Amino acid sequence: MKRKIFKILRWTLLLVYLIVIMGFVNKERTGLYCSKVNIIIDKPHTFINKETVENLLIKNDIILDSNLIENINFDAIEKLIETNPAVKTADIYNNFLGEVFIDIKQRNPVMRIVTEDNDHYYVDDNQELMPVSHNYAASVPVVSGHIDNRFVYCIGNTDTVQNNILNYPFAPKDLYDFVLYLNHNSLWKYQIEQIYITENKEIELVPRVGNHIIILGDLKDYEYKLNKLVSLYKNGFSNNDWNIYSSINLKYSDQVICKKR
Repeated sequence: MKRKIFKILRWTLLLVYLIVIMGFVNKERTGLYCSKVNIIIDKPHTFINKETVENLLIKNDIILDSNLIENINFDAIEKLIETNPAVKTADIYNNFLGEVFIDIKQRNPVMRIVTEDNDHYYVDDNQELMPVSHNYAASVPVVSGHIDNRFVYCIGNTDTVQNNILNYPFAPKDLYDFVLYLNHNSLWKYQIEQIYITENKEIELVPRVGNHIIILGDLKDYEYKLNKLVSLYKNGFSNNDWNIYSSINLKYSDQVICKKR
């Protein structure tokens, strides 16, 4: 019983403390002017910069510097900044010195897609499309070749019926998961720079090192297939120049076929 009373008392004191602190914060905001604006943008991407944010505020007639803090609509500014397609979240707050902080987190692309109609998209880590930037290119695998816009639009769609009408041997989500695997693998995230979808809807990989094409086929057992390639890199190519090969075929379960130039 005493334990229960102590728990209730502890939560009551915490609630009173929060009410007092909030009242103090509101009081401190009264008559406080913005003395400085700090724009903080996370890394590693640079889709937007401080100048982009400043121009957005100017374009919308928002003046922060020397303005009363209590007259600044923080919520409205956050929503305005979040209209930028590269922004994931924007948080605005101030300290007791009148400094305003604009804390921006950018969306994180995991791959870039170039469709057969030459449309360009990024797909972020929430499986959502985002437009490419004219000022910055993210270092992510590029998916190109015979891939249409319907397929791209279904990447974040778990509707099996919708996916089945696309006439691909793999679902959009399968391709997304495959790219995630490459991005999180200590070897492949540096070695694979492009994923090409052939006319027969097979997967070919373009490495950064070597002049060969890696023929993966479909996406079934891709981890096993790529492990075969690791063994080839370590053992088969130890005494041979891998640049003499034009392609390395991993499609077949019991063998690796290397084609010379």
